[in-house]
Formats: sequence, structure tokens, C-alpha cells
Amino acid sequence: MIADRLKTQTEQLLDAFVSKLQGAFDLELSVELFPENPGVYRLNHAIGAVLVAYGKSTFGTSEAVDSVFQARNMSFQLTLVFRQINGTDGATSYLDRVRECLTGWKPPHCDMACRPTAEYFIGQVQGVWQYGLSVATRTIQLQTMGPEDGPLLKEARFEEYP
Repeated sequence: MIADRLKTQTEQLLDAFVSKLQGAFDLELSVELFPENPGVYRLNHAIGAVLVAYGKSTFGTSEAVDSVFQARNMSFQLTLVFRQINGTDGATSYLDRVRECLTGWKPPHCDMACRPTAEYFIGQVQGVWQYGLSVATRTIQLQTMGPEDGPLLKEARFEEYP
């Protein structure tokens, strides 16, 4: 049996995005992680759904010389899947509302609030409209430090310099 492991930073952030959107759009929409097999995804909600996925990260240079300590600029991709495009229950209305919900929100483990970076029309298939929204935030990537190899320091001797 495999022991339970803690969720990774990215998994925790995905869960936080889903929770934030579920809290804001509780009964209005379905909010879930992007499906493993999008080709067979079926919109079951009467109005629409927001599907959350991790997009990518870019990394800054290390801020320390003796270890790795760097900015991790993360992008999350939201796909809005709706039965209509216009009106209060339409994709464009909810695109604005989802963007407003996330803009300025600071997810856990992040040192920068969310900001939208792109919106785009994906397409329409069999009466279902899709739009994409990219949202960026920043966190820190730290080196995992374990015990160092070699002998342990057992005694320290200090000398004064003239």
C-alpha cells in the first residue's frame, strides 16, 4: 500500500482556484479541474462550466548564491464552456465575472495577486461555446535541503585577525 503523500504546490494551487471559483459561483455554474480526456467531456450543467488547468511556469534567476531560491511565474488556464454566448447566462458575461473574481486574489503560497494575461475565443461545437482565460500569479521555488554529505562539524575554533 502506498502511503498518502502531501499534494504538490501546483496541485494545492489548482485546488485553491477551484475552491475560490466554487465559492463565488456556487450554484450558478459547475467548476472543476480540466478533464483528463477532453474529447469525451460532456457539459452537464444547465448554464455552463469553468474548467481549471495548470498552464506553465517560467523561472527567474536564483536569488541566492549557495542555494536555489527563484521566482516561479505561473499561468493557469480556465476554459469556460457555455450553452449560450450572449446575455446574463452567456459565456461573455461569465468571462467578465470570472476575471473580476480572480483579479487581485492572492492564492496560498503566492507572493503576487492574480492578474489576467489573455482571453480568447476557442470555438463553438453543437451549440456549446468555449472561451479561454489565462491568469498569472507568482510563487517562490526553493531548493529542497537535506543533510549535507561529509563529516559533521563538532568543534568550532575562532581566530582573531589583526
